[in-house]
Amino acid sequence: MIRKLTLLSHKTLFIILIILVAAGAVLYTRGNSSEKIAKAEYPEYLNFAGNYVFSVPKNYTVDEQSLAGVQFVYTGKLAVKTVEDVYNQNGIAVQAIDDQKDHSGKAFKDYVNKTFVPDTKKSFSTNDVKVKFGKANGSDNALITVKKDGKQIRFIFLKNGQHPVTVISKEETATFKKIEQTMVDVEQSDLKDEAQSIKQALQNTIQLAKEQKAVDLYNSAAPELRTKNTQTELSSALQAAAPNLTQNVTISGVSYSLSEFTAALRFDPTSKDASSTFGAMAFKKTDGQWKLELLTLPTPKQ
Repeated sequence: MIRKLTLLSHKTLFIILIILVAAGAVLYTRGNSSEKIAKAEYPEYLNFAGNYVFSVPKNYTVDEQSLAGVQFVYTGKLAVKTVEDVYNQNGIAVQAIDDQKDHSGKAFKDYVNKTFVPDTKKSFSTNDVKVKFGKANGSDNALITVKKDGKQIRFIFLKNGQHPVTVISKEETATFKKIEQTMVDVEQSDLKDEAQSIKQALQNTIQLAKEQKAVDLYNSAAPELRTKNTQTELSSALQAAAPNLTQNVTISGVSYSLSEFTAALRFDPTSKDASSTFGAMAFKKTDGQWKLELLTLPTPKQ
């Protein structure tokens, strides 16, 4: 079902730019084969809650902070106030399908035909909704075109499988196809053996930061962090961010590229009058272990 989205949580989208060089090539072409799995093109985005992975198109950013549970994929700087603005500027929304529990092919088609399509018609006040079912990357899928007054207003890709997901845009662009064609369950992806260790590395680092254990954090960090920062500087940064570190810290997912990954941090205050603050962490695999390479924390001035 299309989640009702109106105003974003910020007047403009909060952007954390992660500059990564894409490599490799996507070998997948759309078809009905359930055997052919897309080859990853880096960087990839791994979503924790939805347990899905997709390749991030070159020069595009995944914004997971503007709206909880949704990843906006776009290039450049968007001037937006609503989700409709995102689509009008060729942005794409990705979100898990949380109301589809039966993952069989029959149940998926029933869900699309009896729930998703009727809800879409109602949401956009149109009956011009066309569906094309297929199968790729081992999962059933559906391509949905929504028109109103003769004009296309949405193009939607629904992937079934162990972790169903929806990809939404205004039109099916080359960027949309890149996401669509590389979208897989984490268990089918090249990150299937890394996902848990990535989560654990993030959890351990956040816990050390919360406990103000600068010595442990510094000694376990990658050489790059220790070369550019002293233990005293790290300790000062943790102390300055102490009020934020007592808050709920949310990490929706990571951008991964060839034994490196970056995560955006969101610090949510308990007070309704206070605003969320943000940070970031980057890790590099060194001697078979994920080690902290970069840490950015909010300061009182934020």
